[in-house]
Amino acid sequence: MGWKDYKLVTFGCSFTYGHGLSDCMAEDGSNGPTASEQAWPSVLGKLTGMKVDNVSEPGSSNLMITKAIVDYSKYTKDTVVVVMWSNNDRETIYKTGNEKLHMLPGFLDDTMPGTFWFDKDKNNFKKTITTYYENYHEDWNATLNQTIRMNFVHAFLKNKGIKSFHVHSEHHRLDINYFKKFNVRDLNLKYFNWKNNFHIDDALDIPKPHPGPRSHALMATNIQHWFFS
Repeated sequence: MGWKDYKLVTFGCSFTYGHGLSDCMAEDGSNGPTASEQAWPSVLGKLTGMKVDNVSEPGSSNLMITKAIVDYSKYTKDTVVVVMWSNNDRETIYKTGNEKLHMLPGFLDDTMPGTFWFDKDKNNFKKTITTYYENYHEDWNATLNQTIRMNFVHAFLKNKGIKSFHVHSEHHRLDINYFKKFNVRDLNLKYFNWKNNFHIDDALDIPKPHPGPRSHALMATNIQHWFFS
């Protein structure tokens, strides 16, 4: 069975959703209501002939991505999954399956679109975030959590008979010799260089633009080469 016979399901954050591309940007600068047709999943689908279900969510932490992968209900024997993992410094604390405290350092920046504040009081939310990142966040610990998550997701999908491929920016790699011993032997993981392998042009969401259309085309070509050639 060739790749064209598979359904591609992609998970990630705004870098997978295509925030800032011309078909994925609201008037207030937030993302559009549906994932961009210019984002790398759609381009990869065209390159490989696969149908695509892009179920990424802008702003996602890696814990949110992990939960989305587990909660996804449309897996079949013909599914193949590609995960573009998000920034390790994003933190989500779940109170229930649907209620959460979601934090990223970017929330301390007033240029964040209004929809990213999740209807919270901005000043009080900033105090909570500042307290968390100043007192409890450690990059090494975040890397440990992420390494465990990637291997869990691989094992979870493998147990369902589903192939999975994982990409993550190399600037999150810490203490490489230590963390590599966590990886199961058949984990399909590629660390990529943010500037060389992805962000080569800007989207429209200034002043802090996401990757543009040429960037997404490049990432799709790279993923095809890394995993589907």
